[in-house]
Amino acid sequence: MAHIILKNLFKSYGDTTNAKAERLEVLYDINLNIEKGEFVTFFGPNACGKTTLLYIIAGFIPFDKGEVKLDGKPPDKTRKGFIFQNYSDSLFPWSRNIDNICFPLELNGIPKRQRYEIASKFVDKLGLKLPLNVFPYQLSGGQQQLLAIARALIYDPEVLLMDEPFGSLDYQIRLSMQMVLLDIWRKTEKTILFVSHEIDEAIFLADRMVIFSDKPSTILEILEINLPRPRNHEIIESQEFFALKTKALRIFKRAITK
Repeated sequence: MAHIILKNLFKSYGDTTNAKAERLEVLYDINLNIEKGEFVTFFGPNACGKTTLLYIIAGFIPFDKGEVKLDGKPPDKTRKGFIFQNYSDSLFPWSRNIDNICFPLELNGIPKRQRYEIASKFVDKLGLKLPLNVFPYQLSGGQQQLLAIARALIYDPEVLLMDEPFGSLDYQIRLSMQMVLLDIWRKTEKTILFVSHEIDEAIFLADRMVIFSDKPSTILEILEINLPRPRNHEIIESQEFFALKTKALRIFKRAITK
């Protein structure tokens, strides 16, 4: 059985109690299987429903009909880590970085001394260059993103969901964070679902790239990214990468002309 199963999934917004009320269809008959440890990126037109799908998988919002299973369980019965697009807003500015990382452990009732020890070892294991005894506002944008990722992973979630996490970073830091994320993924072997509006990023990171149509959003195609790993950004200049990008752009044109 696949690690994550989305079957005949539909989602719309509007008054469900009034048959005559106008409804906005967002997701239409989404079917997708994701294997454990895969890195899957979501790409498509702006506001097509990628974030909505991520929220459904996270269990944040309900869906109209269909099936969502993580290891055979509904979303609210599984552990997920979530990185929001405005990741800095999710950090606690009044808490030191180590306390931000430890917050999920605190919610689970782990004593302070023990959770500090767990967090310190975890940061060292991942090789994250984070000063733990200062506050989030004292960090760079890239470091704040690392802090958010560390907090999402500290309690060993079954899947990491990332909603355009590098969108607010400048280009140089964004490239650096892509490499750091791939290293974290390699070390943790987590399943990652990653929403991106940058086609190069979506291809570079992924095992598979899911390309969505405009609303009501359907899956136009799932592109296999058979580029060798480990990867570095030199691969973006390769003929293989260019061929994948050309194919993805052709599919995307179908998305915006649907």
